[in-house]
Amino acid sequence: MHISQEKNREIYGIIAYQPGEVTITLPMNELTYQQEEVSAEGHFGNQQIQKETLTTSAVIMPMSLIRDWPPGSFDELEKHHFDQLLEHQPENILFGSGPTQRWPDPALLSTLAESGIGIEVMDTSAACRTYNILVSDQRHVAAALLLK
Repeated sequence: MHISQEKNREIYGIIAYQPGEVTITLPMNELTYQQEEVSAEGHFGNQQIQKETLTTSAVIMPMSLIRDWPPGSFDELEKHHFDQLLEHQPENILFGSGPTQRWPDPALLSTLAESGIGIEVMDTSAACRTYNILVSDQRHVAAALLLK
């Protein structure tokens, strides 16, 4: 599924999701392993953009990216996986729980709640779409995405 996003080349954005992978745009200052030209038929026109396809769990924020976020699946979630997001001080965390919506044990999220950080739980596809909406409103949000 392709996800439309306004062209903001200074932030991490999400342009596509399918089970097991998410494709993101990279800020202009980010060095990347690949640089691709999107065709005129693409929703970014014929501008050159940097993009990367992630195939492991990740946390995407407007100004930073955590590749290879440690929980590989829902069953591997631990409290410290969410606690590590505190240092980025997001307003909200969109937790994409995989192909279906699954709620983590509230004890895993307790530090976030105590710190006043909101968390929304949804399937990963919905978290990707919601991330782009909130980022376009200039919200400081984190999308913590499980891809398996």
